[in-house]
Amino acid sequence: MIIHTLIYRFAESVTERQKEQFFTELRQIALDSGLISHFGHGPHHRLAVDETARGMTADAVAQFACQDLETLRTFSELPHVHAFISRWRAAMPYEAAYANHEDLLGLSAPGTLATFGKGHAMHHTEHTVTVDAPAEVVWKVLVDVEGYARIFPPTQEVVMLEESPQHQIARLTVDVNGEIQSWVSRRDIDSTRKVIAYRQLENAPMMGYMGGEWRALAIDDTTTQLVLTHDFKPRDPVDGKVAGKFTYAEADEMIKAAVERNSVADLGAVKEQAEKTAVEGASA
Repeated sequence: MIIHTLIYRFAESVTERQKEQFFTELRQIALDSGLISHFGHGPHHRLAVDETARGMTADAVAQFACQDLETLRTFSELPHVHAFISRWRAAMPYEAAYANHEDLLGLSAPGTLATFGKGHAMHHTEHTVTVDAPAEVVWKVLVDVEGYARIFPPTQEVVMLEESPQHQIARLTVDVNGEIQSWVSRRDIDSTRKVIAYRQLENAPMMGYMGGEWRALAIDDTTTQLVLTHDFKPRDPVDGKVAGKFTYAEADEMIKAAVERNSVADLGAVKEQAEKTAVEGASA
């Protein structure tokens, strides 16, 4: 298994919307090729020392995995991959560095969540809605995780376990298809980019992995593009059953349906709350 790691530094003139579009298209090209098994990207989490560091300090990092170097070479030589790079090089200024390497941390070992090329595939979904409210208003709704019990009907309770300006760890109690379930989630907060990256630290009963991002992208001073992504897969079956009840295929379909249903509902709930807050603020 070969991991291809990309490190990007974008010019200050590049907008968050351009960056998100860039990575969305890169993900699509990679996974649609049939040569890349997994793709992920995220922001560089800055340290104070980064301000004086010598060399290139990243804004964002992307990684994808493939079977071997020959497969990676084949992907890199695809004409539409070159066209993608040329088009974006012309559209926005950025620097990039990369490295091809094996799984250095052993994350592809059997039994770990990040299994590459083995077991069952990770799903990725992306849902979006336009909100008639400023990005700052939408952002305040997103970071108020304890308020989720008020605006998301399935969420029964949120208990904050740990919090700082850069992260939150909370226990959520949620009605999942009529069954009350609980799990612990970590949320890494990038207030500059208005992105919250979340992942379950203690998984729901059927879940093998769940993570993703909330993104509030300003379209103009009064309109926001709200994006919700999920990366997920069911828990590996034991004696042929997931959570002692379902086949893997059954659990997979149930989770995919729940993600689809809840994504639409959650985006709608944030949109409704943000727009209500914006109207109240304008009339105050």
